[in-house]
Amino acid sequence: MAERTEERTRDADAKSGSDLGVDVGTTESVETDVAVGESRGAESSVTETSTTDSGSYFSLRALLFAFGAVGGGMVIGGLIPLVPFTELVGILLGGFVYGLLASERRYAELGLAGGVSGGATAVLSLLPQLAAGLSGTRLFAIAGGVGLVLALVGHYFGRDLRSGLTKDL
Repeated sequence: MAERTEERTRDADAKSGSDLGVDVGTTESVETDVAVGESRGAESSVTETSTTDSGSYFSLRALLFAFGAVGGGMVIGGLIPLVPFTELVGILLGGFVYGLLASERRYAELGLAGGVSGGATAVLSLLPQLAAGLSGTRLFAIAGGVGLVLALVGHYFGRDLRSGLTKDL
């Protein structure tokens, strides 16, 4: 069985050597094959390095896009007059759109953007009540938690829709 494996390896090497225009039968071609193999190894190590760099868990660029999506959703949600807390629905919308358009899962970035934006909006919209003595940290924490959950739920459903639209039947 081991002999058969060696034959397959030699056949594959002969085919790959002939494709490169290298004569497999001479000693010069053996040196060329080694040099080609070394250069292939160098290319593959460069490829491995670049793929590991792109798979990071947190990206500042993705965070900025998440703040843009959540902020845009909050602006659109805030355009609805006389209905309270429509900015929070805008966070859900922004997370949904971000999940629909993003090619990777970015729950950390979107959760951070939704939490900070929701908390800041609640605190800034109730600034007179804060001046009267309402606890701002508790309000920020509650609204930030709601914003975080809404952003993550929106991102989940946006990614779910995207996978459903791009999946082969």
